[in-house]
Amino acid sequence: MLTLNKLIQTLLITSIVATGSAGAADSTSASEKDPLRATLLESKEKNKGITIHTSGNNVAMVVTALEEKYVIGRSQQASRIIIRLDRIDGVSAAF
Repeated sequence: MLTLNKLIQTLLITSIVATGSAGAADSTSASEKDPLRATLLESKEKNKGITIHTSGNNVAMVVTALEEKYVIGRSQQASRIIIRLDRIDGVSAAF
């Protein structure tokens, strides 16, 4: 049988652990919240190519700008490629 002090200590430790883990969940990075946007930004920062999969097509490009609704990039074949973010099915990258 637990004494009152042991019970209070157990409850206090449990609440501290629960509060700490809840705070950690709130402080997730942007890349964990939106991996698509994080990968596009990484392509821009590292100047590395990615492949965007959209509507059954694959578009290889380097991201030059990331806006609220669009990703803008370039490739060897085109100096400017603009794709709506809501049309992207997936992204492949090998950084």
